[in-house]
Amino acid sequence: MDPLLCVHGFKTRQDREAGGLIASVLAYGRAEIIIKNCNWIFQKTEWKITDFISSTSYREKKKFFERFKHRFNDGLDMSLLTESLKQILQNYKNLENLFLEPFKESELTIRSALHHFSSAIRKQGAAIAGFQKKSFDYLFPSPESGSACKRLNMFLRWMVRENDSIDFGIWKKVPASKLIIPVDTHVAALSRKMGLTTRKAADWKMAEEITSNLRRINPEDPVRYDFSLCRAGMIDFRKDAA
Repeated sequence: MDPLLCVHGFKTRQDREAGGLIASVLAYGRAEIIIKNCNWIFQKTEWKITDFISSTSYREKKKFFERFKHRFNDGLDMSLLTESLKQILQNYKNLENLFLEPFKESELTIRSALHHFSSAIRKQGAAIAGFQKKSFDYLFPSPESGSACKRLNMFLRWMVRENDSIDFGIWKKVPASKLIIPVDTHVAALSRKMGLTTRKAADWKMAEEITSNLRRINPEDPVRYDFSLCRAGMIDFRKDAA
């Protein structure tokens, strides 16, 4: 089960972009709980997540999410997220424009653009709340802190890679060649065994190292192997645990 399945329920670019960000940042913990909570949000908004984001007030959002809970995150986090998206969409029209604000073709990867994107949403959330909420910030890590940013890199894969029945290819101005592979424990373990990385910690440097080695195989689309590595890593991980 993959949270991407939920996002495929949307039909428009706007809903897939906003729904994709929500699904990706909640993609931690047990898969069935992730799917359940994402579907709760999307079904309750009648699969018109952008309309909900844009047409409701912050007060209405807090009422809507008052009983929501997903591991470390509560209803206030989701209210802050959806209200932050409202402000961003008003100012930038879409999430891609926010991401592109500092983006440079000359840079090897999306590292600096991802830092800007994540930081901007954290700042927006803090401005709405009136304080820095740690559980909200957890949803938006930055490569500058050393985090592998697995969930945000997964979101970027969904948005950037061409439409191949898995990813959407919505963002046209970010080259797939600059993406960084989403790294979790399964991808990290298998990548070590395959010689794609020598690092022990599943951090940003490991993600860059794995991506760099995959780029030797496919310079234009190094993260195309993400889905296969993740699934194979899960099987291998379970076999080791047996």
